[in-house]
Amino acid sequence: MIETLTGIIPGSPGAEALYRFRHRVFVEHAGWELPCYGPLEFDEFDTPQAVYLVRRHAESRIAGMLRLLPTTQPYMIQSLWPELMGSHPIPSSPRVWEATRMGVDPDMDPLSRGQTVAELVAGCLEYGTQHGIDQMLAVMSEAHARKIVTGMGWSYERCGPLRLMGGVHVMAVRLRLDDTALQSVLRRTRTQAGLLHENASPLQSAPCAQF
Repeated sequence: MIETLTGIIPGSPGAEALYRFRHRVFVEHAGWELPCYGPLEFDEFDTPQAVYLVRRHAESRIAGMLRLLPTTQPYMIQSLWPELMGSHPIPSSPRVWEATRMGVDPDMDPLSRGQTVAELVAGCLEYGTQHGIDQMLAVMSEAHARKIVTGMGWSYERCGPLRLMGGVHVMAVRLRLDDTALQSVLRRTRTQAGLLHENASPLQSAPCAQF
């Protein structure tokens, strides 16, 4: 099950667990240099308009998460790396969103970790098809694009040039969201449809790793 959290801002229920989880993923594990507030990682894009897809362990600890940002509000590619879009216009549309901050719990066995990523990807597609979102933007390395996107039965379009970030060459990609893509991912990953659940309970954090 993937929980859909909205209206999360610093200080709101569930926010601290999400921000602790992200700190461990991106700061402690990946070594990214990000603005932090003690053991919490959040930024100016964590607004009430952001949507968080969260998979939990049975005991309520976070197993994995993904943040979705509407392009009708400030988002990362637009604000920080517009050059990654190359000659393409910078999107600003309710039908185009941006996916960021995917992380999973490394204490799970490899099979469970892979299934968590598969469910987050399928949950992203489900959310998009249910909310009139046609395209998703993301920034990732070519290796992650092959593993997370192509490897799960989805396809992507590279938007512009590579850029070196944190010692890794990354690119902006455009992902098309429709029922055909969703069914392809569900078949390839052997994941069941109907993953999303919008009634979330307070979350607890766990050590985690980046995919």
